[in-house]
Amino acid sequence: MSKEKENLVIKDNVVIERIRKSDGKVLDRETFHNLVVNSGKVRIAKLLGNVDSATYFKAIAIGLGSSADTVSATDVALVDEVARETATAVYKSDYKCKFSTTFSFASGEAYSIKEVGLFDSVVESGSVMLDRLICTEKSVDSDVDLKVTITITVN
Repeated sequence: MSKEKENLVIKDNVVIERIRKSDGKVLDRETFHNLVVNSGKVRIAKLLGNVDSATYFKAIAIGLGSSADTVSATDVALVDEVARETATAVYKSDYKCKFSTTFSFASGEAYSIKEVGLFDSVVESGSVMLDRLICTEKSVDSDVDLKVTITITVN
């Protein structure tokens, strides 16, 4: 009797940078690991088989989720989303796809960002989340942009 061997593993990491608008200086940079949630796993399986006209992942969202929040495999959305942008997706070598976008904020806007997710739509309603992350608080405002880069590796 042979044991099944897992052949496909999906790993991801997220780099979050706060960037001062006036001179482009990176104020801080931190790397985290996301959790691929159940809805994301279902979507990946459907994409592999071209089932149900599944939509690919293309948007990054940020939110105010509490640092007391925990990420669960059953999560389907961010707790308190404040912005969502289309991400630029690029295939990198060694089975990696990198999604990246920069969030800018208008005068009078100020947030303490604590959660990030990768989604299949720039519209919040009805979208499917691949993964979610709770991060250390990232303060942003009209003077500080937030660059989010999510790298998905398939092993």
